[in-house]
Amino acid sequence: MTTTTTTTEPDSRPDEFTGSKAHSARFLLLGAIFAVALLLRVGVALRSPSIEWPDEIFNTLEPAHRLAYGYGVIVWEWRDGIRSWVYPAFLAGVMRATAWMGSGSRGYLTGITVVLSLLSLSSVWFAYMWAKRSSGTLAAWIAAGACATWYQLVYFSPKAFSEVFATDFLLPGLYLGMYGDELPEKRRLVLAGLCLGIAVCVRVQYAPAVAFAVLWFCHKQWAARAPALFLGLLVPVIAFGVVDAFTWSYPFQSYIRNFQVNVFSGRNAHYGTEPWYIFFLGLWRTMWPMLLLAAAAVRKNALLGWVVAIVVVSHSAIAHKEFRFVYPALPIIVTLAAIGWVEIASFLSRKLSWSPSPRMVIAGGLACCILISGVLARGMHWDKSSGGLIALDRLSRDPSLCGVGLLTIPWTLTGGYAHLHRDVPFIVVNRHVPPETQSLNFNALLSLGSVNRLAMGFEPEGCWNGVCLYRRPGPCISSPPVDELNQMLRLNHQ
Repeated sequence: MTTTTTTTEPDSRPDEFTGSKAHSARFLLLGAIFAVALLLRVGVALRSPSIEWPDEIFNTLEPAHRLAYGYGVIVWEWRDGIRSWVYPAFLAGVMRATAWMGSGSRGYLTGITVVLSLLSLSSVWFAYMWAKRSSGTLAAWIAAGACATWYQLVYFSPKAFSEVFATDFLLPGLYLGMYGDELPEKRRLVLAGLCLGIAVCVRVQYAPAVAFAVLWFCHKQWAARAPALFLGLLVPVIAFGVVDAFTWSYPFQSYIRNFQVNVFSGRNAHYGTEPWYIFFLGLWRTMWPMLLLAAAAVRKNALLGWVVAIVVVSHSAIAHKEFRFVYPALPIIVTLAAIGWVEIASFLSRKLSWSPSPRMVIAGGLACCILISGVLARGMHWDKSSGGLIALDRLSRDPSLCGVGLLTIPWTLTGGYAHLHRDVPFIVVNRHVPPETQSLNFNALLSLGSVNRLAMGFEPEGCWNGVCLYRRPGPCISSPPVDELNQMLRLNHQ
């Protein structure tokens, strides 16, 4: 009689979260993970407002405020017609629908934070679904928990960056194109194409990664899969083109002009250039333990590895670099790291003839990811440039405001009318002109740091993160057009 001994790997043991009796428990646990993710994102954003880059306000929230309320700061991108109005129109709708949630700008800014945080939960869903198909249920729970709590995702998800919004659709598109067997194939491929099309229309720089994913999905069954996938892709592409035709001069103007301005004229290089390796260095500095864990999962998840590589390499070829450009890499790497943890646990169980329980694998993986996130989060500047936002949010609830002076503070750190929400002028204070002749044009003054001598009765009201607010009683007179912010931006082509 022959006895066969089998070694049970962590992920092949009976799943404690499967079966009809445990369906409600599994659903509640997944719901709890989503709730934690949402609370972290909304809580951090509301408690620690910040400006990571001015684009999150002046290229998204500010044009949205102009659509919703008729006034806003107009930067050069919107005068030159190199941005699509679709994403600002979405944000404008959220602004109008959620203004009731608070006075001044607080209501709709809270609403936008909640809506964008809800959309960002697609990364948690993606992590759970992809890891489950790739490496089993244990990896799925770890991946979902890791993406729910990873510090960079918590920080960036509520921000109105086009890169983040595009990623919210890119990740479901990748899953539906690769797996998604819960749906009939044609339907899931149409949905995959729709998600990928939205992602590339919102952030056209992700086109190389999307094109590669489409080829990956179709290369063995091109005739059967390509029609449905391209049908989904074409819907948002056509819609964005039509919006450009109505809001600018011709279809796809924002994309064509963006390419002309930033590639041929090199306008983006005016805002700083970085060496080709800066994204690789940034990813290593901010998540190196996750990269090491992810390396163990890349072989079984080659598509995700290629998507990360294409996003990073394609953006490395552009002189102007900001870390947010490679945002899609972050949730993918975290997902791969969770899968890598289970792969390493399986390998060790085979080598050591020791099989940890599923609960132990999940608890260990979650504890590892959360601990790494907590340690690395200490290097994050959570309230970066928050002073101007806090001051303008305060002024947005003051009906006596008739003008805001900007003294030594860059306008890019103010939050614009999206945070001020008062149809009054921003006046750039000219330090070469006697203050008495300018101070009648505004009754609130923002400065970077404290001011020793103030004219015309200005008194300090408070300082936040290096930005100080001063107020004076009384009305304002008409301000000289040359000192008004929009006029200055127009004259200086900023």
